[in-house]
Amino acid sequence: MTSRLVVLATLAVAVVLAAAAPAGAQQYIPLPTGTWANDITPDGEVVVGTAPTGCFIWRWRDDPAPTYIAGADAVAVSDDGTVMAGNMVDPMGQQVAARWTQATGWVSLGGISSCDAFTSSAYDITGDGTTIVGYTWLPTCDAHGFRWTVGVGFEVLESLGNGTNRASAISGDGSVMGGFAQGSFDRTPAIWLPDLTGQLYNINWVGEVYGFSEDGGIILGAAEGNAFSQAGVGGPMTNLGKLNTGLQWTGIPQHVTLDGSTVVGFDVAGLGREAWVWTAGDGMLSMNDRLAALGVGGVDPLLVCRAVSADGNVVVGGASTGGGPFDFGGYIAEFSTSEGPFEDVGGGTTGIAGAPTLAADGTLQPHSAFTLDLTDAPANALMLAWVSLSSTPFNAFGGTIHAFPNATDIFLNANGAGEFSAATTWPTGIAAGTELWFQFIVQDASVFYGKTLTNALKATTP
Repeated sequence: MTSRLVVLATLAVAVVLAAAAPAGAQQYIPLPTGTWANDITPDGEVVVGTAPTGCFIWRWRDDPAPTYIAGADAVAVSDDGTVMAGNMVDPMGQQVAARWTQATGWVSLGGISSCDAFTSSAYDITGDGTTIVGYTWLPTCDAHGFRWTVGVGFEVLESLGNGTNRASAISGDGSVMGGFAQGSFDRTPAIWLPDLTGQLYNINWVGEVYGFSEDGGIILGAAEGNAFSQAGVGGPMTNLGKLNTGLQWTGIPQHVTLDGSTVVGFDVAGLGREAWVWTAGDGMLSMNDRLAALGVGGVDPLLVCRAVSADGNVVVGGASTGGGPFDFGGYIAEFSTSEGPFEDVGGGTTGIAGAPTLAADGTLQPHSAFTLDLTDAPANALMLAWVSLSSTPFNAFGGTIHAFPNATDIFLNANGAGEFSAATTWPTGIAAGTELWFQFIVQDASVFYGKTLTNALKATTP
């Protein structure tokens, strides 16, 4: 079955569709000058960040413009977009970590002690919005990582290395925290567990832990100039590298998709920044180059990718908007404006085993997994699979054929349970925004026409 689907997906799509014109769309949305986009909800709907007057929150598909909120910046947002973590200046003139909800506005979290004009700083928040991590000062003017939780307050993380510690990130489920401790030479990567105990990777490494997947199963960090990902605490590490060559550059990963297939971040060298996207199939590419390949023009030099939606489709960060050091602004980039890669357009009919149903799964990114499943066909039924580059629907066999004119077809057989299932790897060379229609014609002697139709699936490549 797999080899037949390779013919269906790889031959029909890679060969025939490579010449097809893109029909979908992507978009790049620059935010006002002086803003910086710091985080996005997993569904890609809510973006938060800093603004000249404090912060902004934007449900950007629904609201015409960001909502600006004075009093604090915003560094992270809960999964449902209702709670933000940030930093503010309290009435005593001290910078403190803060938490925002619609009902309360910005509320200071305080801290353990103060050192000069600083008490605490927030860096990340859990998916449910109840826990915030960062650093707080102790009476000795030493910075220590903290975990603040609703109903519990501040808890100081175990001190690691040679002094200064900071918790820069927490997994969405709160199962692991990460950041840095003072190592032998500079910052060194560190992690902490829910019981507040921690561990270093190697006290001689220069780097930091920057992010996690929602369940903590993927750890992102940098060490010795290169970005890395790790399969959980103590798991194997993958060197993601960096975009630019040269010892002065360091790759800084920031955020990862739910399945780990996409990591976003940036390279840094002194004051220089360059945003990048890493994928399992293509490795690390400049964010500007990635958008240019999709046909998106007029994009500012992108400095930082800060966060990515769970499906990898929406990325936010900061860009250079001019030649001066303060000419910057946030951005939202969407690789595909379709509502997911698959749309059920109907057209099916009912036979002896019910309505034969076609379903597909995958991101349609190059080298990603692609599966096609059919259920509720007659046992061992002969089937004809059609793939089309456009759709000119017409009525047939009591339903509607949407996958017409067909670019290719192939004969298949259902199994004894009336099912068909196959998986392959989505090919390279398919232009972003290419539209395809899949539909099966199923032999069924019980119906008037002797054939039933599955529903048709429309797929749009991101």
